[in-house]
Amino acid sequence: MSEYIYDPLADYVNVFKDKFKAVCESTFAQLAAESDVDAENNRRICAHIEETEREIARLKKELSLWVIPRAILWILFAAGVLLAIYCFLNYQVNGGITVAIASLLLLWFILGLVYPKLRDLKEELDKKTALRTDLYTTAWEGMEPLNRLYDWGIFTRMMMQTVPTLEFDPFFTTQRLADLKEVYGWDEAFNAERSVLFSHSGVINGNPFVICRTKKMEWGYREYTGQLTINWTETIRNSNGKYHSRLRSETLTATITRPYPEYHKKTRLIYGNTAAPDLTFNRTQNDAKSKSRMGRWLKKNSLKRKSRNFRDYDYAMMSNEDFEVAFDTSNRNNNQQFALLFTPMAQNNMMSLLNDSEEGYGDNFDFEKSHMINVLIADHMQDLNIDMNPTQYRNYNFDCASEAFVRINTEYFRSLYFAFAPLLAVPLYQQLRPQESIYGHDMKRESSYWEHETLANFWGVEKFKHPDCVTDCILKTEKLTSDSDDESEATIRVKAH
Repeated sequence: MSEYIYDPLADYVNVFKDKFKAVCESTFAQLAAESDVDAENNRRICAHIEETEREIARLKKELSLWVIPRAILWILFAAGVLLAIYCFLNYQVNGGITVAIASLLLLWFILGLVYPKLRDLKEELDKKTALRTDLYTTAWEGMEPLNRLYDWGIFTRMMMQTVPTLEFDPFFTTQRLADLKEVYGWDEAFNAERSVLFSHSGVINGNPFVICRTKKMEWGYREYTGQLTINWTETIRNSNGKYHSRLRSETLTATITRPYPEYHKKTRLIYGNTAAPDLTFNRTQNDAKSKSRMGRWLKKNSLKRKSRNFRDYDYAMMSNEDFEVAFDTSNRNNNQQFALLFTPMAQNNMMSLLNDSEEGYGDNFDFEKSHMINVLIADHMQDLNIDMNPTQYRNYNFDCASEAFVRINTEYFRSLYFAFAPLLAVPLYQQLRPQESIYGHDMKRESSYWEHETLANFWGVEKFKHPDCVTDCILKTEKLTSDSDDESEATIRVKAH
């Protein structure tokens, strides 16, 4: 297969979707073989667990069915006792004796038959519950050799096997961050008020990218409402001219608005490429496909008027008007470089992505280009837990583990692939490679502060915040100077703001 992806949607459907699934299944098979887990024995244990779970459910249901009858029997017994006492007090001896005998027979039924039955059911339930615990323990112990083999980089390795243009770093290095700043003009001020929750860096055909989720505090406003009831006495005169006192009361309500800290998380794909180095635009999702024909016509005419207004705008509408409406970048600053970037092939690729919501996610992304830095924010990435924590693959059931491993990773792959897809839709982005990628250079394997913040947030804000702090916190890190070149001996200071 070519190293370039000429049509990201078609390539996903025809090549990468099935290829990644095959890589997933092969990877799991290799892990299973390496772990030497006895799958057949695990299946027998899990079948026994399922059978035991059914027995426990049956016993619980049977016990629950006795709750109301047992209560009714005790009520009948108590009523019989009271009725017998009433009969004896009113000298109805025969009736009292009859009721007393019936009550004693009912008591014998409760204590001699009902309670032994319930005791047997509870004992059986306790045995089944203990058996279930033992079976789960045995199943987990048998799967432990496989569960230990999952690691943090297993997904990225599978993705690189599937898509040859993608390469992930083991971690986000200081050199990768320096390249983004020095070569592509990444503005470090972005991180000043944000904390990195996780990040994955790498290259697309040699051009660097970072997928990151950050947390930022912004001041919002919240209304606070309070009430106070007041009482007072007033003296009034009636129609006869006499004075008397009357107690009055009223509830006072007040509302006040005050600043309130709000914490927002956002996932971004940041990509550096030297293509169209002077071009800037900011494209926001508009889902032109869902608009009515009249809405698209009005949008198209609005762009045409803007294109003819040379006095106020430096915007030239391209011949593919449907693309201009769907991928509205009328705020761009350089039409020539935009046309160089978005060739007819790139336009067709982008339209395919925007109009497809079955394989991909449709028009759900914002795209900002600021000279050589591209930032994409896709809705489907915002709630996706892509920290790649290997604990999510752990399972006591071999077959369930196999199914979950493929399912979780294929969803990850689909999400990440279509996060990259708007970049892959532009051929020039893949054809231009930086000098370092062509000639090679040694990258210093030292973790950046993005990685340090990720680790601090993974440990949790509670470990760093002040004990009197009642809000969330933004964690920032600082690497302290060290005489040793060994990074493992470095000290990282974490501050909770």
